[in-house]
Amino acid sequence: SAAGAIPRFLDMKIEPFLLVSTLNIIIAQRLVRKLSDKKEKYKLSKDELAALRKTVDLDRVLKALRDEKIVKANEDWDDISFWKPIASKDDDGYKSRVGIHEVLKVSNTIKDLIIKGATSAEIEAQAKKEGMLTMLEDGIFNAVQGNTTIEEVLRVISE
Repeated sequence: SAAGAIPRFLDMKIEPFLLVSTLNIIIAQRLVRKLSDKKEKYKLSKDELAALRKTVDLDRVLKALRDEKIVKANEDWDDISFWKPIASKDDDGYKSRVGIHEVLKVSNTIKDLIIKGATSAEIEAQAKKEGMLTMLEDGIFNAVQGNTTIEEVLRVISE
């Protein structure tokens, strides 16, 4: 995670006051397999949504999807389509890779947390309050847009 970079810097014996004076932004990324053009829409089942809800705040993600106009304002998770590959003998349904990202803006509040020795979880919680999307949330964005599958996002995030 992006917030996890801060303890790594501290482990390298970089003083917190130096970190806060030089860090502006931290970007974490993972690559997921990108769906080829051979793909089909499907809806997540109630059980799949319940399982996903255990790992991510789906209400927060839905609000962000609506804010970015990726889904309509009146759509709910029951209305949102995801994508899956159509595999063939010669093709697994994926082609290339696409990045999922987490961008942590080092605000004054986050700088204060670093100076006070806050944990990466506390820093991440503050960054999320300030609007940061986690890699998992960005992965869900990509899955809704048909760039990858929700299964691929979960596979890569759990590694």
